[in-house]
Amino acid sequence: MRRTTLALAVVILAVSCNRELSLTEFAAEVEALVTTHTAGMDENDQFLNAEPPTVERIRAYATRRMELRNAFLTGFEELEPPRQAEDITAAALETIRSLVEAEQVLFERASSTDDVNELSGIWETPEGQAARAADAQAVAICQAAEAALNSTEDRQALIGMPWVPSELQEVVNVAFGCTAADR
Repeated sequence: MRRTTLALAVVILAVSCNRELSLTEFAAEVEALVTTHTAGMDENDQFLNAEPPTVERIRAYATRRMELRNAFLTGFEELEPPRQAEDITAAALETIRSLVEAEQVLFERASSTDDVNELSGIWETPEGQAARAADAQAVAICQAAEAALNSTEDRQALIGMPWVPSELQEVVNVAFGCTAADR
């Protein structure tokens, strides 16, 4: 789930110095956000798996996971997309919000029990299934964003032609990791 969410980040464009960034600059800005989030999620997963699960360890993991998710969402909300990425960015942001909301409900359930066995099977609960469904939506929007950005490869022939606006000459190639196998 985390890589999918992180991959969605690449569809968002940041504004810097009161000018619209190019798609290439956009990808670099978002990649930094994605990299930070992925590193935090990986570190948190390692924390959980380093020792046998206890209620305290699972709760610490869940708390950190929500902190990371909320920071990631806040980072996305602070970014501003270029014109050509507004629609896909809005859809991605809505999907990220839905995922964070679903995981928040799951977190609340995890916070309400002292049974380590219940916590270990939390992804099979209705709340866990809702979080998985939100993740499936995130995969779909991630794949759409990746395809939209990679479609710029068709512009390769326009590079260097002075009568073609520069934004139509820009080629972006991304690999977000949008499949379950990549997460």
